[in-house]
Amino acid sequence: MKILYPLLIVHALIAQNVPFEADHAVYNFLDRHESLGRINAEYWNTRPYTYDQINEMLAEISANRSSLSNSDMLILKRFQIEFNRDFEEEGITLPWSKSTLRGIRHSDDQKIKPFFMTYKQGDALGWINWTETFRMQHNGKSSRGYYTDHLGIYGVKGSISFTSQFTYERVTKNDDFDALPESYKEGYVLERDYIDWINWDYPTSSLIYSHKDFTLGIHRQPVYWGYSPTNSPILSDNVYPLPHIQWTTEVKHLRYKFLHARLSPNESPLKDTLNIRRNLSAHRVEFDINPNFEFAFSEMIIYAYRDFELAYLNPVNFLFAEEHVQGDLDNLLMALEFKWRVLPGLTSYGTWLLDELDFFKLFSGWWGNKFVFQIGAIYYPKSNLPSLNLEYTAARPWTYSHEYPVNSFTSAGRILGLQVGPNTQMLHLGTDWQLGPKLFVQAEINFLQRGNDPGANVLNSYSGPAISTGGYEQFLTGTIRKSSEANFKLDYYLTKTTSLMFYWEDGNYSELGIKLDW
Repeated sequence: MKILYPLLIVHALIAQNVPFEADHAVYNFLDRHESLGRINAEYWNTRPYTYDQINEMLAEISANRSSLSNSDMLILKRFQIEFNRDFEEEGITLPWSKSTLRGIRHSDDQKIKPFFMTYKQGDALGWINWTETFRMQHNGKSSRGYYTDHLGIYGVKGSISFTSQFTYERVTKNDDFDALPESYKEGYVLERDYIDWINWDYPTSSLIYSHKDFTLGIHRQPVYWGYSPTNSPILSDNVYPLPHIQWTTEVKHLRYKFLHARLSPNESPLKDTLNIRRNLSAHRVEFDINPNFEFAFSEMIIYAYRDFELAYLNPVNFLFAEEHVQGDLDNLLMALEFKWRVLPGLTSYGTWLLDELDFFKLFSGWWGNKFVFQIGAIYYPKSNLPSLNLEYTAARPWTYSHEYPVNSFTSAGRILGLQVGPNTQMLHLGTDWQLGPKLFVQAEINFLQRGNDPGANVLNSYSGPAISTGGYEQFLTGTIRKSSEANFKLDYYLTKTTSLMFYWEDGNYSELGIKLDW
């Protein structure tokens, strides 16, 4: 009964199906224990996780507490407190109430992380989360300030869950440091001569209906599909959070996910007076062959110049066949994947993304063999030591491109999948280490080869003279440039409401910050 108790608690909670930010340290903690066999593998391949999923996996880890080290137990306790939404008080807990102030001063006494405001009434639950983040950035020549204000409103009533979040970013003007942070991906940037700041903002949101057999939601959220921890060739976090509808269902050993998203024009929306409609339709099915081996298949279609194609809105339609019926004018991609837990702590994975392929011309050097191949492995020591991730990725020229550039696998000119793009080969070495409940460290080094053939630019059309340069017998074409990049990240969890962060990249960029989270 002691083992089942945490799981019963999770299933007794009101549904919290809203997604949670995808760059939090809890993901690494859950990945580690999944690889060690302490939780099942069903959520490892699509992100962000929901609060329900996170709490369910934390409960599974807790049920295996006999195999946990003292350090793991302390980390687990931290995350259980951080993700606990079983508010004790009925009604509204107002901002800066006595209980919240006590939580800031004596955070170790709290069973629930302090919030700006909470609400509980019967089966209705809500909370407001407010964060302020300040960073000092240095690019080797000069420094500047970078500020983030974030407000999140979350609610649950019965089978309905929602979140509405607003993020406001600003950096100080500096002629010696004028590049926008990597967090900026698209959108309107406010810059005035009489203001010392450069500003932009964006929303994210979700409204989800949860049924015992399926979930249906409308979102503007990040979408990540793939087994690579940071470098998926399928759908990655390289683009701004996509507005999309999503339908998911699952039975034992099988999970299915469908989404239909609106993409941004590759030209600036301010110049897109024609309002070119671009859309992504995608579905994904995952099979558990056995408890240690999982297989996945994905189909994706990019189409344009119509608001919605009804046949592409059908979650169970074969997209490749439908694309042929539509006249073979749209951009179809497929992906085959596997994940294999070779032994406790060692997980291997692989992805083969097919943009176009002719098996009869596979070794002929035909330019139209467009695909991404990725193979990798992650090792998590049983003791609380650093992990090791080794990954190789190769992308052929013209992958993600299309005869009609409006159908390229992009949004706002940014690739939906592999961030480094086509005509590349990359070897990735990465590690992460959660030393305890307060300190989390990540580091990586990437060795990249890139060809400068026109096929390296996904916004180029491959029709006409673009492919006449030849040289496609080699995997990479054009002049090959080699480079390497290393980075290091440290997060220190000072209290339940305060954390410190440090980021370093290749010796010419660094960032030091503090985050206040209520």
